[in-house]
Amino acid sequence: MHSDVDVTVVDDVVLVTVRFDNAAPVDQRVRLQNRLDGPVLPPRRAGVPAPGWDDDGFEGVVPAESTVALGYACPLSPSGPDLSGDVDPATVVDIDVLGRADETDEQDRSTAADAIRELGASRPPADAVPAPTSESPSTADSTVVPESEASVRGPTDADVAAAVADTHGEGESDCSESETVGPSAPSATPPAVDAAQIDSDATADPIPTAPDADQHLDSSFLAAVARRIELAEQLDGASVDAAATALSTSDASIEDVESLDADRAQLRRLAERATTLADRAADADPDIEALRRLA
Repeated sequence: MHSDVDVTVVDDVVLVTVRFDNAAPVDQRVRLQNRLDGPVLPPRRAGVPAPGWDDDGFEGVVPAESTVALGYACPLSPSGPDLSGDVDPATVVDIDVLGRADETDEQDRSTAADAIRELGASRPPADAVPAPTSESPSTADSTVVPESEASVRGPTDADVAAAVADTHGEGESDCSESETVGPSAPSATPPAVDAAQIDSDATADPIPTAPDADQHLDSSFLAAVARRIELAEQLDGASVDAAATALSTSDASIEDVESLDADRAQLRRLAERATTLADRAADADPDIEALRRLA
């Protein structure tokens, strides 16, 4: 078994490439162990390390009369060795040939990560996820709206119709009283208001469309999640050089990628909330002209 080690330093990341040449007629098991202080960043498949990789390095089989190339990245630590000049591969990685490979041992080493790599992401098709349906008018009328939501919702068509009916009823009552009492009774017609004053009142205190704080919170959260997802996509199945470039140029770190499960759940909750609000906005159709006459 012959092996060649190549060490390259890009910014603050060490790229280690090992080439194994197995000239023997039998499969041989090898062990590659990182000696640097930083973590091992191996190639990944379906979000998990490729077969044979762990936190310390790689252990796997080199087939008979064949060549296998391996590579990983490792961030440099301030207390680590100086790799600015010529680097001795022995100070970076340890290579051990463990002998002839055993097929039964290879079968016993199957793990849950192997299943994830084979099956891929456990996401249902988008078409299989039922979309939330809008409520019928009878159901919407009987639904109790929380106080926090009721404070930001405008009046419904039923509210407007009731208010208009009350206004007409008051006008008829006032008219009947004026006929009974005589011309000295107060008129039911409201006093005329200057149009300029109405325009100034309407523009002086505009109704806010949405809280600025919530918009800023949602936009900043989505921007941070987008950076983490972008980094995860670049690292998924990337080569050693591509992984090092992605880590050095991204605003996110490798620790941020570990929160993808929580980000996925939060994004689904946010999407459900946005869909619900969009349905409510589509159902809300108040009579604006009637409201202006009542104001």
